Amino acid sequence: MDDVAFRLPRAGVTVRGKRSRVAGGLPTLCLHGLLDNCASFDLLARRLPDLDLIAVDLPGHGLSDPIPSATCHYFDYVACVLELAQTQGWQRFQLVGHSLGGALSSLVAGIHPDKIERLVLIDAIGPLSVVPEQAVSGLARYLDTYLRGDEHPVYRSRIQAVKARVQLADILWETAEALVERDLREVHGGYSWRHDVRLNRGVTATFHEEQVLAFLQNITAPTLLVTAERTALQEAFYPQRINSVPKLRQLTLPGGHHLHMENADAVADAIGAFLATG
Repeated sequence: MDDVAFRLPRAGVTVRGKRSRVAGGLPTLCLHGLLDNCASFDLLARRLPDLDLIAVDLPGHGLSDPIPSATCHYFDYVACVLELAQTQGWQRFQLVGHSLGGALSSLVAGIHPDKIERLVLIDAIGPLSVVPEQAVSGLARYLDTYLRGDEHPVYRSRIQAVKARVQLADILWETAEALVERDLREVHGGYSWRHDVRLNRGVTATFHEEQVLAFLQNITAPTLLVTAERTALQEAFYPQRINSVPKLRQLTLPGGHHLHMENADAVADAIGAFLATG
């Protein structure tokens, strides 16, 4: 895949990533999970050589510019995804999203169902939802971090940073190595993270569950939900979410939350077969 950069004038950021540049066919935009980056899709890209596949670092991640917001809300990311499609002239495109990227893909497909040809969700469906009290406390924590100007820890070596990433997300060492490479920068005393420090607290969640269902019910694209045997979708609301998407097919495969990296062959086969039927 070639390195690419997309300037988003309205958002005031440049997002960077990789593209396979296969001629013909609809663009297939891949969106990664929280604290990950576009390297999350390297293994899938090698196994899906016939797709015009574009994997980007979301703002605040990898090599992309910081998110242009004080609160890092889901809609800030959704706006960047839609502006990317607009600047590239994509009237219709396909979405593949993992974790946070799956939440964003769900929102994009619900907001503009006319733009999405096919939707693939990897161990994710819809954004996190909260009750009103949780929304208040979550926003308060975000603004505290924003005003304090917190900084990332410094690691003496790359190996120490990889170990910290493994412990953070309970992922395989090889998975962490692939993600860390694009997220580390050299600083005085060693290495530190590139990603926006506010994202260590997650993305600002203010949705009520009924709002999430409204977005999901508005999706018209055929949808493939690939869940992991050791899935992160544990909350009681997920079965209703799954049933709310009109044209959704669910497939469970071996692996953990990052199964598209841990079990790339099976996930790529499933995605390739699903997109080929469009």
